[in-house]
Amino acid sequence: MIRYLQSIFQHRCPTCGEPLRSQVDEWRCEKTCPNGHYREETFTHLGVRIVYEDGK
Repeated sequence: MIRYLQSIFQHRCPTCGEPLRSQVDEWRCEKTCPNGHYREETFTHLGVRIVYEDGK
């Protein structure tokens, strides 16, 4: 049951399904796929979210 609850809140790559790695600093939060398929940058102070997807 705990694993199920953790999987609900874990962000995954829409292409390969791998868990996204996140890096947080004072300006942004960046989540990236370890295989390079997906990248998401969130700038909370600006209210902006930018998503980069692999165009292949």
